[in-house]
Amino acid sequence: MLKLPHKPPILFAKEILNRGENWAIVSAEFPKQPTLGMMMEAAAQSSAALSESDSEGYLLSCSNLILHMYPIGLKFSIYVKSDMINDTLNEIYFEAKEGGTLISSGTILVMLQS
Repeated sequence: MLKLPHKPPILFAKEILNRGENWAIVSAEFPKQPTLGMMMEAAAQSSAALSESDSEGYLLSCSNLILHMYPIGLKFSIYVKSDMINDTLNEIYFEAKEGGTLISSGTILVMLQS
């Protein structure tokens, strides 16, 4: 279960599908066809699956955002992989997939509240 402060229609990340030591796959659902910005926000929300604590995180920046294909549906799987920079900064690579098709990818920087 993801513990997020977001409420619909901004709550995109729904549930953890699978998780490893520094990665997770989270289901995401959008109220309408998502934009690249919406998929980036879903990745930021999905990063909560990487933390054992209840600390809130804040999206600081993004880089290398790529829209590989235009999305068709509303349901996606979001893969996130963490590379901790220090105790509060977390660089996260993400991929948003619709079925098995890569739709978007990029890197986000998230700061965890201490």
